[in-house]
Amino acid sequence: MIERDYIMRVLQEFFEAIAKVVYRDMKGRYPDTAQMQEQLNEMYRQFFRHSAEHFYETDKEMILDGLEQEERSVQDTFARVQMLSELLYQDGLIKKSIPERCMLLEKALYLLEYLDRNSRTFSWERNGKINEIKKVLTEFEY
Repeated sequence: MIERDYIMRVLQEFFEAIAKVVYRDMKGRYPDTAQMQEQLNEMYRQFFRHSAEHFYETDKEMILDGLEQEERSVQDTFARVQMLSELLYQDGLIKKSIPERCMLLEKALYLLEYLDRNSRTFSWERNGKINEIKKVLTEFEY
């Protein structure tokens, strides 16, 4: 029970941090993607103890293997996979380079599909995001 409460608290903290980066009030201005990127880079370090470049350069299977091999409970692993998939997704959305964007979205999709196959929790939001990513990747023929 304590572990579950801890996981929920970490998830809440993480998604609040993502929301501050992505959904802040812009009052008609274009978002400052450089500032957003800097904040996302800090989140990679804060929550996963690796730089953004580590996740850019490591293939999706190795990323998942690394998360699974950490000595954590299954629920904690699923939470971390969920967090990283969201971080990669948000990071991909702000990339101007189409190959970079697609690479990050593909990694996010891989992690979300892993959760969909292995988690006992059904999520409309997760399924919607999977379909959204597939649509974007198809549009870019990636």
